[in-house]
Amino acid sequence: MPEKYSTVKERVRAVEHFTGHDFQDKKLVELALTHPSATEHEPLLSYQRLEFLGDAVIGLCVADYAYRNYPHADEGALTKMRVAVVKGTFLSERQQAAGFDQLIIFGASEKSSSSRGMTRALEDSFESLAGALYLDAGFERAYRWVMAQLEEYVTPDAILASANPKSELQELVQRTGGVVTYRIVGESGPAHAPRFIAEVLINNVAHAKAEGESKKAAEAEAAAQALGELTR
Repeated sequence: MPEKYSTVKERVRAVEHFTGHDFQDKKLVELALTHPSATEHEPLLSYQRLEFLGDAVIGLCVADYAYRNYPHADEGALTKMRVAVVKGTFLSERQQAAGFDQLIIFGASEKSSSSRGMTRALEDSFESLAGALYLDAGFERAYRWVMAQLEEYVTPDAILASANPKSELQELVQRTGGVVTYRIVGESGPAHAPRFIAEVLINNVAHAKAEGESKKAAEAEAAAQALGELTR
């Protein structure tokens, strides 16, 4: 299928229309759209640094929104809301709807990328664009755009989307080639109603410990806590 946008300038204009922001630094937009495959894997020439920054910006936006709009939610609920929303599914869906599959600048080796590879690229582009907006216009402007995309998902119901924290943690850690393992480090209570304490390790380093009424529940809670730490 032929590309919809034949020049970088056309891509920049499309991004500015989508965000409602006229970038002072157009190079930031180009950088936010450039997949590592288009730079012979030179990270400084692709969106990877902006992606790193944008991930933090999005996390703060969602945390701020959840804190202000749900004053009766405790720390655990707020963390689960943020973890549920700041993940690839929501981010990639918004970018796909906006046509970013045609905007991202891929190298020849990635132009026939699998659907999974495209999903990851769309997620990355959301994060890199948030980083670019933050650098070009400040946090308030980035906040308005991020929440315009994600506000509908930041609700107590979002916690249900985070019902499988072990899978989410596995996916997050595997992106950097890491390994997640669990171990039961304690047990208490009577035989008919035992309580278990599980610890989650990432690359053999303990990250979180939690208690549950079953080994599976304890591991899931430990995973949720580790996710909260890693996505702050």
